[in-house]
Amino acid sequence: MENSRKKYTTILIRSDVKEILDKFRKNRDWSQFLLDLLNENQRLKRILAAKRMQERFNDYIEKAIFESIEKLKNRLRLCKV
Repeated sequence: MENSRKKYTTILIRSDVKEILDKFRKNRDWSQFLLDLLNENQRLKRILAAKRMQERFNDYIEKAIFESIEKLKNRLRLCKV
């Protein structure tokens, strides 16, 4: 799609917020800056969610897996007898 055919809109924000965002925006246009900001936010949320899952795995599931393995070993020993 050509730039002349793209639609644009205005977003009302406080001027102090715009000044802060402008410092981070540098030479990017607003559309690209906001898309980059959104993508980075989503990426960080996925990383944090994965970290939380990993922590839960370490705390809860690892113990259950080892207990399950021990039970299986005991059952296999009984089957061999």
